[in-house]
Amino acid sequence: MLISAIMDKNNNHSTASHTGQRPALGLLILCQTLEELGLDYEAASLRTGLSRSQLETPGYLIRSEQELAFIEAALAANPRPDLAYLVGRRYHFGVFGIWGLALICSENLLQAFQIAQEFIELTHSFVGLELSIDGTVASLALRDHYPAGAVRNFVVERDLIVTLVIATEAAAQKIPLLSLEVAIPAPAHAKEIERMVGCPVVFNARRTRATLSSEILQIALPQSNAVTWSACVRQCRELIARQHGERSFTHRVERAIADTAFQGIQVVADALSLPERTLRRQLQHEGTSYRALSQKLRLELAQQFLADDSLRLDQVAEKLGYSEAANFSHAFKRWSGLTPGEYRYSTRNVNTESNL
Repeated sequence: MLISAIMDKNNNHSTASHTGQRPALGLLILCQTLEELGLDYEAASLRTGLSRSQLETPGYLIRSEQELAFIEAALAANPRPDLAYLVGRRYHFGVFGIWGLALICSENLLQAFQIAQEFIELTHSFVGLELSIDGTVASLALRDHYPAGAVRNFVVERDLIVTLVIATEAAAQKIPLLSLEVAIPAPAHAKEIERMVGCPVVFNARRTRATLSSEILQIALPQSNAVTWSACVRQCRELIARQHGERSFTHRVERAIADTAFQGIQVVADALSLPERTLRRQLQHEGTSYRALSQKLRLELAQQFLADDSLRLDQVAEKLGYSEAANFSHAFKRWSGLTPGEYRYSTRNVNTESNL
């Protein structure tokens, strides 16, 4: 019954990316927490024009800037140091709909973390997840790109607590951490966080990262269900495609490759707020690869640039990410069977004939 209710609920809801519109539910949880504490959220509502009734509207979407402005105003009106901690503790997997259900139905923690990474856009989080395994130790890092300050501290702490709560809920047991580093100053309730995680916490770290035994990632989750998991993953992919205007993941990567001037897969992954491994896996799922897309896009753009006689060959090479024109010439001939000069000459002839 619980599974059906959550799936039906989310089939009717819109979702949004971190860089555009996003669900207002994160702010509603903040307001509910403030209300329970007898604190004020009206100042934040007035500043942003977001009323409580709007936040309570199912599927209501807001812009990222609105959410950050709301958080900033709420913190200014309520300088309570443990607010992010208390807000984070209110979350559970059902808050995240189909994404949360996919996690809870995963085979083990490894699969759950991979799904969390792949579909992080379906959450209210402002941070990205990065899972890495080195022998017997696994590392889960939160990646954020916001300037230091009260809002960043709130977002990082809230999303850290949410991650720990969801992982514990999925495994139905406390996850034993080896270490925890947090990229915010130590709050007044630092001891409370240490009690929650069960290990010493290093604050003011360079990044927010937890380490744990890699064996723990293989723990079978008590609510694992392969059929439901597959259905959830399929719906997550459909929701991601819908929120990007039905564009495929491949299309988004192509756009990012062009926007980042062919600087490499890691730069593209950062632009999409994804770990490189996840980017490769999703492209493989769509039957392609970063190398194939990069080569295809370079050929298309090269043909476009070479048709413009005002661009010198070295300028075309630079636009396509080549440091030397000779390297570009060799690559272009490998792709098309023609040198750049031969291709440019052939397009001139075509244009001349079409104008006769």
